[in-house]
Amino acid sequence: MPDEDLIQKWLDEGTIDNGQAQKMRADLAEYKRERRSKKQIVAFSTIGAILIGIGAILFVASNWEKIGNTVKVLLLVGSTVGIHYAGYHLKYEKQKYSRAGSALIFLSALFFGASLFLIAQIYNINANNSTLVLIWILGAFPLVYGYLSAPTAGLCSLLFYLWIGLLYGEKTDFSKLINIWDLYLISGISLYLIGTLHELADKGKHAAKTYKFMGLQAILFSLFIHTSEMLIHYEFSEIVPILLAIPGILLLVLLLSGFRKKRLSSYQMDTSVVILTILISIVYAVSINHRASDYVYMALFNIIFLGLLTFLLYAGYSTEDIGIINTAMFWFIVLIFARYFDFFWELLPRSLFFMLGGLVLLVMSLVMERKRRELKAQFTGGEQ
Repeated sequence: MPDEDLIQKWLDEGTIDNGQAQKMRADLAEYKRERRSKKQIVAFSTIGAILIGIGAILFVASNWEKIGNTVKVLLLVGSTVGIHYAGYHLKYEKQKYSRAGSALIFLSALFFGASLFLIAQIYNINANNSTLVLIWILGAFPLVYGYLSAPTAGLCSLLFYLWIGLLYGEKTDFSKLINIWDLYLISGISLYLIGTLHELADKGKHAAKTYKFMGLQAILFSLFIHTSEMLIHYEFSEIVPILLAIPGILLLVLLLSGFRKKRLSSYQMDTSVVILTILISIVYAVSINHRASDYVYMALFNIIFLGLLTFLLYAGYSTEDIGIINTAMFWFIVLIFARYFDFFWELLPRSLFFMLGGLVLLVMSLVMERKRRELKAQFTGGEQ
């Protein structure tokens, strides 16, 4: 879809006349209105579905003691099945309300998890929280592919991280084997790899971007933790380089294959993740037998983190993906704010510390928001 500047350029060059330019501008304006309308429908449908779910759960909770166990189970199961069928009916049978139907299907996945925990509570089923979350994942996962539901893919990704955290807390032996933040880093890279593999299959492309986005967030979050003093006196585990190398090598193989590159939508971002995986694997492998100062590792991880954010900004600009740019800018601000606290908390008076910090954040936010809007306008043909 051409933007306003391109239409004006064609008009100045004589490629099109005034009538054609007006028609193209009208079509462009209509396209933008329709695009905004679709986004609003998706947002309102999803928010509405979530609010309905919250309201129903609160209603049941307020009358919980007055309802018999059998009625409770029937109510929970019936609500889940009913919402799921309503979503299916609107999306596939009515077809005119596909977005509302998709929102209800997503809501049924949420209801399934809530019902699972409530039924376990009703009958005092002795199950670990991690087990229930795993069952929730297994129950919601088919919806990702059966209904091509990207939001459900995001839900499954969040539940996957929750399951890892709960399982790590329940199995105390895990803490002796691997640090939780290393585990999340490996999990994020693995989920990113899964998203990359989904790009190869036509039936999996709808979930590819979601998996890659959720994997990238876990990578950035866990790597950010490594840049702070939270991991002072951290012991490097021998298993971490191996677990990092497995998804890293697989992702590298995909990148090096000519077939993969032709079908790639985010080659630069994938390359960034591969480089990150290789660097961290080398750092861990060397540090097992030749440990340096804790502050050396902090500095090293800060450099790696900044390098990754720089690569992501380049990748976002190259692929005209405003989502990647927003992600990189967000974590860039978080990193600067965290380092500001680290360096100046003890050096400056508290009042001056917060005033300067607020001023720096305000200026950075304005500059980066302006740049973000310029890039978004450039990518979308003037739409901000």
